[in-house]
Amino acid sequence: MQQVHINRLGVNSIEFESDVLEIPLSPGGENSFEIVIINYGSPTHVHLSASDGLQDNLTFLEDNPYVSHEEYIPVIARIPFDGRLLNKGKIFVTVGYGSKTESFTVKIGMADPEDGPVPIDIDERLSSPAPVMTGRKSHERGRQISAMLSSVGEAFTQTLNNRNILIFSAVILILVLIYISIRLISGIDMEIGFEIGFYTSLAFTILFTSLVAYLLVKLPILKNE
Repeated sequence: MQQVHINRLGVNSIEFESDVLEIPLSPGGENSFEIVIINYGSPTHVHLSASDGLQDNLTFLEDNPYVSHEEYIPVIARIPFDGRLLNKGKIFVTVGYGSKTESFTVKIGMADPEDGPVPIDIDERLSSPAPVMTGRKSHERGRQISAMLSSVGEAFTQTLNNRNILIFSAVILILVLIYISIRLISGIDMEIGFEIGFYTSLAFTILFTSLVAYLLVKLPILKNE
């Protein structure tokens, strides 16, 4: 909305609330606004017109109102689908039967092409080349990584093999002891040249089972790292 004051500072004086009126629109859009004319003197006709740059974009629903005190003049602003993004011009207000004319600027659109493209801030670090590793340093780094991976693989393989062998041997020994214990407890004579009593075989079984359990617990290779 724009306010126009006439006859406030003197006969046929013209004042505007704003020197520039901006109406944001996209191509194909349409909007309406009002021009409020306030008369501080005798009733008179006020003529409204647009400059050549805005004649296709503005329509005054009443371009020559008779203003006794205050009048609201509707104005329709539009941009055709194939129109410019920004249309700039002036609206002229004439009083005193053409004796006095003043104008204010109107901008219809979204952006001013005269302002140019919006500058984009670019980090200066992006323009700096990435550090390049020399061939010698790269070769040395590769040899270090290869040696480290090789040593880790060998240690893991050796530990795994030793542990598997020891576990397998312990399992075989336990199975043999269980078999001997069952034979002794059941009273079946073993072909070893002599007979063993029940309590003797039971003590023998408990002794060897305890020994194997002790070995499984105390051997460092079976402990968790």
